[in-house]
Amino acid sequence: MGASRFLYRNRAICSVVAVTALFSTPTALAEVRIVAVGDSSIRGVGVSANQTYPAQLEAALRARGYEVTVTNQGMNSDTATWVLQRLDSAVPPGTNIVILKIGEHERKVNHASLDTVIANKRTIRERLSAKGVEVYTLVNMEQGMTSRGDLLVESYCSPLIACHLNEAGLAIVVRRTPPAIEALIRKVEKQGAWRPQCWHQTFPPRH
Repeated sequence: MGASRFLYRNRAICSVVAVTALFSTPTALAEVRIVAVGDSSIRGVGVSANQTYPAQLEAALRARGYEVTVTNQGMNSDTATWVLQRLDSAVPPGTNIVILKIGEHERKVNHASLDTVIANKRTIRERLSAKGVEVYTLVNMEQGMTSRGDLLVESYCSPLIACHLNEAGLAIVVRRTPPAIEALIRKVEKQGAWRPQCWHQTFPPRH
């Protein structure tokens, strides 16, 4: 009997919350949590912690008026296979958006097949999607800059040698990123504003 009362009461609370949401003015999430996952290009090589891609992106988004945090979960020499292994720890509960930059290292250095990399990236996206996390895949990060010594940490790049962007190069990537990320932030804020939070209600049965 107690369990039935508990179930009925929880359902009633969920209904009230859902109806209230329909007639309430939506409010944005207090903060959108973004995690950047990937290889050394995300982690940052030869730049200070506050000048990495995640740090610069957070600053740029905050300057545009968004309440966000961008956590750096880059790892040197990371691969899609390794990301799969550490995905749960790298992307904690409460994460809203993941920026994924992975695959180039294992193709260039580990000589992994393209099919393997694509399959692993698909699995990563599926696992994140199942958690309600939006995913933005960052590709061609160094596009147009591999021959620009003023934008690189290393003196040159080659098909066999990984190169990394310096502070100025990363700033260019950050300027390219906001339109896509902003669209995901607005989507997350809209979903968060209207989602009934009834699953957080815990009321013990009355005896």
